[in-house]
Amino acid sequence: MRTTSPVTPGRLRALWGVPLLLVAACSSAPTATPPPVPTPVSSSPFNPTDTAWIQLMIPMDEQLLPALDLAPPELAPFAAELRSSHEQELVRLKRLRERAGLPDDNPHAGHQMPGLVSEADLAGLRMDPSGLTAKLREHLEQSALLARGEQDSGADQETRELAASIGTTRAGQSARLAEVAL
Repeated sequence: MRTTSPVTPGRLRALWGVPLLLVAACSSAPTATPPPVPTPVSSSPFNPTDTAWIQLMIPMDEQLLPALDLAPPELAPFAAELRSSHEQELVRLKRLRERAGLPDDNPHAGHQMPGLVSEADLAGLRMDPSGLTAKLREHLEQSALLARGEQDSGADQETRELAASIGTTRAGQSARLAEVAL
């Protein structure tokens, strides 16, 4: 048979004393506050949208240039206008690429993307240049769409301004293409 000790006031105080000591010790102990988490500081004004846009627009413009050489006579003057504007854009895009510290390589080499003239597209246009109008329309529309994306989500002011300029230019070029391709 088990016997229990009588609960006396002294014994009760002793039983309550241990938890109270623990609580007192925990509350009076200095609390270590975690060090503040440093906010990442970016030395670059470019965000991922800026860099992706620059890296895509350069090959889009560069790869269009050989296709412009295949323009049939009725599109030749318009193709010359496109060449001039795209070459001017390339100067600005490459300057941005350099400022952003991006490599010179083409991360989109070999990709099949709307608006990007591929080697297969060029081969087809060499055999039948009548498809150039559709390819130009696709290029102008897609690069205008990309320019809007850069304007909406880009961080670098100069890059966004170039995108705005390209968007305006592409709208005019699309309207002009509709006139000359009648």
